[in-house]
Amino acid sequence: MEKRGKWTILRSEVKYENPWLSVVEHEVVRPDGKPGIYGVIDAGYNAATVAIDGEFNVILVDEFVFPFGVVQPQIPSGQFRDDEEPQAAASRELFEETGVTATSWVSLGTFQLSGGISTQVSHLFIAQNLSFGERMLEGTEQIEMRKIPFEDALAMCLDGRIQDSVSLVGLLRAAQWLRQKGSLRG
Repeated sequence: MEKRGKWTILRSEVKYENPWLSVVEHEVVRPDGKPGIYGVIDAGYNAATVAIDGEFNVILVDEFVFPFGVVQPQIPSGQFRDDEEPQAAASRELFEETGVTATSWVSLGTFQLSGGISTQVSHLFIAQNLSFGERMLEGTEQIEMRKIPFEDALAMCLDGRIQDSVSLVGLLRAAQWLRQKGSLRG
């Protein structure tokens, strides 16, 4: 038996598992004292990068998103597990998806992707001093890279053209960091 706040977990069972995620069903006693179940998705961690070049352009990838069946603009990101450091994972994903490497990295912190149903946490970074090379896409990735002015990417966050939560939080945190440094007005 395990306590989580006012919840009691009586038993847990993995109901589904593949190389990218597992779904755990917890038999619980709810805070109101009634029995119930609670499903939790464990998808490891996410690392994402807001990569900004010397002309204040940001790197976006237009990626096919299987669950929605559409191509969506987003910042480079991907999953990693406990055996990899967050910045190393962010650097790896940036290179794989775009061919870009960076010599300047700053952490923008973490956030929960969907705390009500998932344990996945995203680690956000801003990368600068970029070099461009050949990308190394995985067989599952359909990605086109583009550079756009950072301010245009922010506008895309606010007008709904960017829907990806990791990209929204990453770009907005990057804007705040850049404002604090005096590199961005407004």
